[in-house]
Amino acid sequence: MTEQKFFVKMMKNEIPIFERVFNALPDKPSEWSAHPKNKKTADLAASMFFESFGFPFFLKTGMIDSSDPMPDKPGKMKKIAHDFAKNLEEANSIAEKMSDEDWDSPAEMKMKGKSMWKTTKGGMAWGLLIDLIHHRGQLSTHIRPQGGMVPSIYGPSGDDKGGM
Repeated sequence: MTEQKFFVKMMKNEIPIFERVFNALPDKPSEWSAHPKNKKTADLAASMFFESFGFPFFLKTGMIDSSDPMPDKPGKMKKIAHDFAKNLEEANSIAEKMSDEDWDSPAEMKMKGKSMWKTTKGGMAWGLLIDLIHHRGQLSTHIRPQGGMVPSIYGPSGDDKGGM
């Protein structure tokens, strides 16, 4: 199996997990935060949404630029979950159809016009997926303090029936 095919397989596995975490939170993104330095639930969910929004564009162009226009901040967690999954499914569809040459072509991330990261499209796709998984872990810690039940991520959670 090629790295690209493995990426596509892993992305397909991760999308429903992201949806479960988003859907376990209160539908109205809250201002809750565990600590003043931590992001609030609403800000963390919005940040993840915006990253997912740029994923398909990046795979087509090889460029991520923080100055690119972004959609409005989503209002409800169920909408975020739906649109986030749709964005990742679109990105995965693009990745699945890319040629080896395109997957291995140059990619760059710019923040406020300054080059922050140069690699290949494949390398950056993996980096973005891993970053989103990291943020999902952060977001999952917001569920229980807001009265939700933590869903299964890679196995049963303490809130699952039959869990620990």
